[in-house]
Amino acid sequence: MSKSKAPRLESVRTLSGTQLEVRYTHGRQFVLDLSELVNQLAAFAPLQDPTQFATAQVTDWGWTLEWACGASLDSDRVLEMAMEQAGLQANIEFRHWQDRHHFSLASAADILGLTRRTVSQYRTGTRPIPKVVGLACRAIDMGAHA
Repeated sequence: MSKSKAPRLESVRTLSGTQLEVRYTHGRQFVLDLSELVNQLAAFAPLQDPTQFATAQVTDWGWTLEWACGASLDSDRVLEMAMEQAGLQANIEFRHWQDRHHFSLASAADILGLTRRTVSQYRTGTRPIPKVVGLACRAIDMGAHA
C-alpha cells in the first residue's frame, strides 16, 4: 500500500493511565494501552508521568504520534498495536503478507480474486479475514500461483 493511501492518524485523546483513544483517517477508532511500552522501554519511561503522557499529539500530517519528551511512534505501528489489542491478529498477518510480497491493494486483490476495497478493509481491520483468504495467502507464501 502506498504511503499516500495508508490510513493516517487523525486525532488522539489521552484517557486514564497510559491509555489513548486514536482515530484514523479511514474512520477506525481504537483504545490503545501503552503500559507495556511505557514500563519496558527506556525511551518511553518519561511517559510514566501523567503530565508528560497527556502531551500526546498527532504530528507529521498524521504519520506520527509524538510526546513533548521526544518519544514517538509511527502511525502504522500504532495501528498495528491497536489492532493486536483489539484481537485482530489475522488482519495484522494479512498486512505483513501484503507487505512481504510488495503487493499493492490492486495486485493483492487481483491475485486473491477480490476487490481492491475488500483488500483495503482486510488490511485496516474493518473486516475480519475469512479462513479461505488466510489459506490462500499461505499458499502464495509457499509458491502457489493464481
